[in-house]
Amino acid sequence: MPTRPAPLGIGSWTDGHLLSTTLALAALLPFGTPSVCADTFYPATLQSPDGAITLNFGGNYVEPYFATKALIVAQDGGLDVHEAAQAWIGWALPRQRHDGLFHRFCRANNKNDAWLDCAAADADDSMLALWMQLLYRMAPAAGMSPEWQCSATLAARHLATLRNRRLGVYHISQRNHVALLMDNIEVYAALKDVAQAQQRLHDPAAAATDAGAKQLDTAIRRIFWDRHARRFRPSMQKTRPAFYPDSVAQVYPWLADVSGPGQDPRQAWEQWKHAFGAGWIERRYDTHPWGLVALAAEKLGDTTSAACWTSQSDFLRGSSSWNVLEEAVWQSLHARFVQSRLLDPQVCMSFSRGEPSVPASSSTVISGAAMKSQL
Repeated sequence: MPTRPAPLGIGSWTDGHLLSTTLALAALLPFGTPSVCADTFYPATLQSPDGAITLNFGGNYVEPYFATKALIVAQDGGLDVHEAAQAWIGWALPRQRHDGLFHRFCRANNKNDAWLDCAAADADDSMLALWMQLLYRMAPAAGMSPEWQCSATLAARHLATLRNRRLGVYHISQRNHVALLMDNIEVYAALKDVAQAQQRLHDPAAAATDAGAKQLDTAIRRIFWDRHARRFRPSMQKTRPAFYPDSVAQVYPWLADVSGPGQDPRQAWEQWKHAFGAGWIERRYDTHPWGLVALAAEKLGDTTSAACWTSQSDFLRGSSSWNVLEEAVWQSLHARFVQSRLLDPQVCMSFSRGEPSVPASSSTVISGAAMKSQL
């Protein structure tokens, strides 16, 4: 998860069921495959010739979560990621550990130096789910190779050990038994993707996987939804309120078509925008630009806010605040907006005026003032 995701489903399959399901992959088309005229995701110096995708431009540090998440986000945004994803999988797969996990990798300034395992991952639950999701999406029509099948099975087995059977949500890792909203949303989205792939394959496991995703959706609402504040808790543990993770976490469910009980996502976005929009665009709360918020805005119909973020973030590319995930968001949004709109000086006026694009109802979402008071 950036600084920035119940019974059934992959998390509860038996090892034999996992293996047989993975081996059944064939004739698989990536979810959300872009058209033949789609722009190509261009990692530039973020991807080295060996296929490694670094966190920053020209960097020597690989955070597998960010690389994998960026490819999925770019494809969801309509970009063709095939070449970059194939190279990334070719680099990362042999570095997967025997227990299915991925660590972070570093190397010295010399570009010819070997990549060294330098740290454990930040969140195993998210990374495992995203890795499986990417393999399913990128599998060729003829089916997965034995190496990919084995990798997906290893990831699924370890992910199953992170599920809290009583609560129905996933822990960060075997070392950290905390469940986070953002991680569980990502696991849920991955399960939905896998279920759709299995359905295309006429795999009888598709129904169980889909049921597992729905049960995780229910568990997320039960564990993380604060019915008094009418917003999601970022963690099953109490945390000191801050823009990240509290406020950022609110947009993650909308990206996965999840909402709180009785919550209208578009109205909730307007409340969020009134409370934090200007500070988000101006990076007053966090030096990171948080392009995922822009993706949520566009998904909810607020293309003006998404265009504003895209235009305001152009100068940040390549800076210390920029990473491969932001680049994936920027490229996908930039490809969808005409240049004249991005250059329009009026595109960010809604933030300075604080004018909603749709009516907001304080009866269905927490008010901006109330949300601010929690920071």
